[in-house]
Amino acid sequence: METFFRYGFLERALIAGLLMSITCGLLSPFIVLRRLSFSADGLAHASLGGLALGIFILNSGTTPTLAGYGISFLFTCGVAAGIAYLSSGNRLQSDTAVGACYVAAFSLGILLLTARHRSFNNLEDFFFGSLLAVNSLECWLLGGLSLVTILFCFRYWRWLGQWTFDEELARASAVKTNWLRYTLILLIAATVILSAKVVGIVLVTALLILPGAIGTLSGRSLPVIVTLSLVTAMVSVMLGMAGSNAADVPPGPAIVLIVFSFFLFAFSLRRWRDGRILCTPKRPWECS
Repeated sequence: METFFRYGFLERALIAGLLMSITCGLLSPFIVLRRLSFSADGLAHASLGGLALGIFILNSGTTPTLAGYGISFLFTCGVAAGIAYLSSGNRLQSDTAVGACYVAAFSLGILLLTARHRSFNNLEDFFFGSLLAVNSLECWLLGGLSLVTILFCFRYWRWLGQWTFDEELARASAVKTNWLRYTLILLIAATVILSAKVVGIVLVTALLILPGAIGTLSGRSLPVIVTLSLVTAMVSVMLGMAGSNAADVPPGPAIVLIVFSFFLFAFSLRRWRDGRILCTPKRPWECS
């Protein structure tokens, strides 16, 4: 790990990865518990259309600028609003609306990028990330997003707990559930846009889902679930970056594979623990 503090680009990569892990680790439990995993995946793919639109309008290179990130955020929010409109009032099932909108936005992104650059050579950075090429602007943006996410979670912790586990009871208790839902969607949209440079559009979904899944498999209360999710995301990023630096492999896939290995371990441990509970002297036939 000492190598990361010898070079500026490695230090920025480590800072960006840790900031991204904080945001994803805090949001992931609510995404998993509220069953928004497919929506997060759809917004991650739809963000390519927003990034490509910003590059196309501003006539810039493949590295997004501050204005480009703003255009991408507005575009992704528009996709989220379209999904909400199509799935409201029993017009369409939510998964159908997500699938229809994200493939259209994703295709638009491919079309705009190829129309501007006439090649697919630079698309790899969008799909799989380029953590070592993160600049100071993106570190500051990720830091601001992490701060907003922390403030949101701790300011509305009680509301989030009620809404996560029992939405009907939360509504009866005058909790603004719609406001929480749309704020969470906006945070997811901002996360996938900024994290696309770090781990890529394809891989950011894993960091928005797997840490929360590990927390729900291992914990029983919301504070424990969120803590486990946050720790898992941060440890996975540090181990993935250290391993990628040592083995000279891309850091994005390495991070995702490490967090997936943690998920398999948590799943196996949960199965073993549930099996021990079932295998009591009164019910030995249920033991496998």
